[in-house]
Amino acid sequence: MSLLSALKSVLLRKKPLTADYRPQPPEPVALRVDELPPFNLRVADLMRFDSQVRIALGARNGLLMAAEVEVVGDQPDVVRWVQTQWDRLWSSSAHQLLRTKLYGFLPFEVMYRQIRGGALDGALVVDHLKDRHPRDARVLVHDGQIVGFALRVARDREVEVVAPKALVCTFDSEFGNPYGCALLERAYPAWYEKWMDGGAKKTLRLRMIKDAYIGDIFWYPPDRAIELPGGRSVSWRDIAREIIESRLSGGAMTLPLVFDASGNKLVDYTPPQDVSGATHVFQWKQDVDLEIWKALEVPPEIIEAASVGSGYAGRSIPFMVALSAVQVELAELVRSVDRDILRPLAQLNFATVPDYEIRPRSVVETYFEQAQGSTASRAPRPTAPRSQAPPGNGASARLQPAAARSSLVGAS
Repeated sequence: MSLLSALKSVLLRKKPLTADYRPQPPEPVALRVDELPPFNLRVADLMRFDSQVRIALGARNGLLMAAEVEVVGDQPDVVRWVQTQWDRLWSSSAHQLLRTKLYGFLPFEVMYRQIRGGALDGALVVDHLKDRHPRDARVLVHDGQIVGFALRVARDREVEVVAPKALVCTFDSEFGNPYGCALLERAYPAWYEKWMDGGAKKTLRLRMIKDAYIGDIFWYPPDRAIELPGGRSVSWRDIAREIIESRLSGGAMTLPLVFDASGNKLVDYTPPQDVSGATHVFQWKQDVDLEIWKALEVPPEIIEAASVGSGYAGRSIPFMVALSAVQVELAELVRSVDRDILRPLAQLNFATVPDYEIRPRSVVETYFEQAQGSTASRAPRPTAPRSQAPPGNGASARLQPAAARSSLVGAS
């Protein structure tokens, strides 16, 4: 074998030379950054219920709803079929695919149906996806490539599902890590600072409780009691407890005016005092919320309404940052779907090795084109002055473009 042939065989081999490489498990980001409890999938499920997390995720997902892909190749039938399958899958299951970033990877069982009639009679197409929680799944890898997943369906039983029956989507799968990296892990330090004991939310709650009904001082004689008209005696301690309960419920309070032999009040009340620094507590929570947005790669400028500034011009750069972030997410989702579903299914339906390339369109270009189209539709149409109106039957008569061109040709 010549040197060139040996080099060619090495370059064209299907199994990567580094297929057995396994990256070392990374230390949880929380331990590296702020010595917080380690991040796990249960924490990710809790983070999903935070309102600021949901807003940021909704903003990212909204930017991707207009995403498009382009399929090119030398097999027109295959290219057309792949394009149709992707469009249908994205329109029906995008909300499921976009959950991948919450956990780093997400396994799906793909359900198929068979076409009846037409040019592709008997062909298999995707019917819908059934997502499974990644907490109960582990990824199956062969020769360095993801080939499916094993799902724990009972305490002592697993079911292995391989492509194209299985789809495993990943997010930020760097260095060949088949489990990806959860986007929520980046926002975990800020989220934990918000919800931990002594964090922004609980400190704000204590502040509001303080302002509402905590801080009163009620003075009463502990060695005395009040005799009711019926002859029953009630201690001042019980009366004080009743007064406190009335304060908690927001009711009015009345106190007896009682003095001792020296003229000193036996019953007295000191209302709660104001605590300075309330603005700092509220600002702390707002700062943490903004940190959550930034960690999820959503600049606050594209969500908040600006009261001052230059409008769109001042938000164009943050908007480009967000579009660039979701473009990376789209590209990885396309690779996962093409690897596990589109390419194997095209080979099965057309009985040939599919030769095509699927390219995610730039979301920056997509939004730029939409903005240009919107601007053009709002622009006023130019009209001819009344003195130059073409002759016709009435002042509103106009020449159609074809008629106008023919008249100009005749006049020339």
